[in-house]
Amino acid sequence: MSALKQGSGGDIGIHGSIALARSLLRAELVDELRLVVAPAVVGHGRRVFDGGDVRSWHLAEVERGKNGTLFLDYSR
Repeated sequence: MSALKQGSGGDIGIHGSIALARSLLRAELVDELRLVVAPAVVGHGRRVFDGGDVRSWHLAEVERGKNGTLFLDYSR
């Protein structure tokens, strides 16, 4: 996968695969995170940073949608 990061091309988006996102984070192949947080009524959720070092990420931008959705951009 690191060859993919070194090559030319645009951004790669992952929609709905937290397992793939976690594996890319563990391999340190992610430069920027754009998370969408939708309001829901549940008791728990899955963690993106499953045991990873959250402190190496900084919240760069927050956008709020009309229905309460948050768009969070993180950078290293």
